[in-house]
Amino acid sequence: MPIYEYYCESCDDQFEILVFRSSDPVGCPTCNTEKVKRVLSVFGFKSGGDKGAASSRMGSGASGCSGCVATNCSSCH
Repeated sequence: MPIYEYYCESCDDQFEILVFRSSDPVGCPTCNTEKVKRVLSVFGFKSGGDKGAASSRMGSGASGCSGCVATNCSSCH
């Protein structure tokens, strides 16, 4: 059961909601309309392993890097 981030077109609110089934309608908690769009959330990850492991941020604020695979991510950011 993932938590998705939505944007309401009616009241310009942005909110997160736990979705049980993808077929369930989602409504804005502020204005109760169903004119909402799911947006890409920003998330972070850190690979496991030795110290100096690569880490990166993905999502709408990404800089065009699809993820770091080296120990030095300065070229991505």
